[in-house]
Amino acid sequence: MSLKIQNINYKHSSKFSLNNISLTFHNNVTAIIGPNGSGKSTLVKCILNIYKCDGEMYYQGESIKKQKKEFIKQKVGYLPQTTQNDASITVFEAVLLGLINTLNLKVSKKQEQKVNDILDAFELQHLAKNKINELSGGQLQMVSLAQSIIKEPEILILDEPLNNLDIHRQFSLMNTVSSLAYEKKMIVIIVMHDINLTSRYADNIVVMRDGNIYSYGTPKEVLTKKMIREIYKIDSEIYVNKQGKQVIEFVDIAAEAPKYEIVSQI
Repeated sequence: MSLKIQNINYKHSSKFSLNNISLTFHNNVTAIIGPNGSGKSTLVKCILNIYKCDGEMYYQGESIKKQKKEFIKQKVGYLPQTTQNDASITVFEAVLLGLINTLNLKVSKKQEQKVNDILDAFELQHLAKNKINELSGGQLQMVSLAQSIIKEPEILILDEPLNNLDIHRQFSLMNTVSSLAYEKKMIVIIVMHDINLTSRYADNIVVMRDGNIYSYGTPKEVLTKKMIREIYKIDSEIYVNKQGKQVIEFVDIAAEAPKYEIVSQI
């Protein structure tokens, strides 16, 4: 299973926010990292057709340009960077919306059970009858994730999903997302800031800078002291833990801003 984007360009205010981006995503976890303003969220919004951009997109080798809206509706689950909590519906109803899109339809016992199962999995059952406008930011984030995955999408796109979450919830969310990628053979694309969690959970990493791809590869290939210095302007040390995952220790701000090379085609 694969999703390929080719020659994606997006211009905002006469300036290219994305410059000729080409990538292929597979049924595993791909993290997109980079400094603020590097184009991470812009890229996922172009994939989702929220932003209109130049370029092509292929799923399983077939172009979806002409039916992109329908494809996204049927195949893609999305958790945006910010979620709305001003509606007066319950947590149960909010998650149910991920299945039926409107509460005017009759709800089946099977649908009810599916909602209850995912509320249990996300440790949200005790909040089922609460209004979502009464939730904390972290609780709302978990409800929104449950809503985005309940329809079992083939592609899951998460834009900074760890916002507002405590450490336990961060690990819980990432464990769930990682399991989905392997058990359901799902393509997961996730915008992240935490480099150590990226190292722990991502199969592949895209590093972005100024609307370009700086590098792409496995965590061991991408997470280097050179990359961290050039992209984040931070000196670091890198260790390998008992699980064979890299752990990055940030030392200090780099003495001077280094130059970097751009990779525009992957």
